Amino acid sequence: MDYGKRADNTQKGSGFFGEIKRPDGNVMTEVSIGVGLNGKETQVPLIVPTLTKQEFDYLLKNDPKAKTFMSKMPPTIIDKAVEHAVGRMKQGKSPFADPNDQPAELPK
Repeated sequence: MDYGKRADNTQKGSGFFGEIKRPDGNVMTEVSIGVGLNGKETQVPLIVPTLTKQEFDYLLKNDPKAKTFMSKMPPTIIDKAVEHAVGRMKQGKSPFADPNDQPAELPK
């Protein structure tokens, strides 16, 4: 499945949860942002397995293209995304899910 490209022009994948149907009928797999890591901007996914139901619902119900998406986002989402990405990178993995990752359960 072609999910398009990230801001850094790398191919998007199916994410840690697989395809997630949004209330507007669209599908999301990963929502990524650029963060400063090790002195350079790195794309990391916001949809990670450590999110609470409330944090996950924010990403599900709000349009990432909306002007207020980042300003209204709970800061814990970015904190968890960065922490998750750093942990994966320390293991020599991409911050993004790869085909070898088992799909995570959606937050309850």
